[in-house]
Amino acid sequence: MKKCILLLLMFINLYKANSQIVIEEFVFENGVVENGIYTCNKFDWKINIPEGTTITPEYRIDELEEKGYNALKTELPEGIQVRKNRPHLIGFGFNKYNIFSASFESLVGTKQMTLAEHQQFLADLAKKTYDNTEKIKATFILSSEKIGDHEFYIIETKIFNKTSDDLMLTQILYNTYIGTNLFSVSMSFTNEKHKEILINNFKKSLIK
Repeated sequence: MKKCILLLLMFINLYKANSQIVIEEFVFENGVVENGIYTCNKFDWKINIPEGTTITPEYRIDELEEKGYNALKTELPEGIQVRKNRPHLIGFGFNKYNIFSASFESLVGTKQMTLAEHQQFLADLAKKTYDNTEKIKATFILSSEKIGDHEFYIIETKIFNKTSDDLMLTQILYNTYIGTNLFSVSMSFTNEKHKEILINNFKKSLIK
């Protein structure tokens, strides 16, 4: 159970529920928020910060990724490595369960994979981890979608209570290559209202 939850943190950067960050102007290493809009300085991308959300501080993302990395590394196949300290772009959420985060990672020096191969690798790794848990289980839907000029692969994960079969959380991961970099967006939801807001907001950010 513990490893599974920490793997979850690897895919999504959890929102800090009690943070008090003002979104009018906030400077990140890889971009800036001004007037409720995040502008990335890694590539040509802007996204609105939805009303009612709070920005996730970068130090909190780093803390959670460190925990996720320490758990995930024991589940990796032989010869496969996951690098820490991915360049994070922006994270925000309505609460600690309904959140959005994005990262932009250089793949120089890593094993080359097609998008389909990368998608299957992550899905297989997640399935292996969830299969080893006692109290929760997960289902996976793999798909793809062109949004604006970018072709994304998508992994949708639904996490259930193993005893009651109650749906606990839905995660959606969007990944694409931009040059030699992986642009990765992850979202999690517990209700349809926040799911619709976060997904539509993301898609609008890519349509010129």
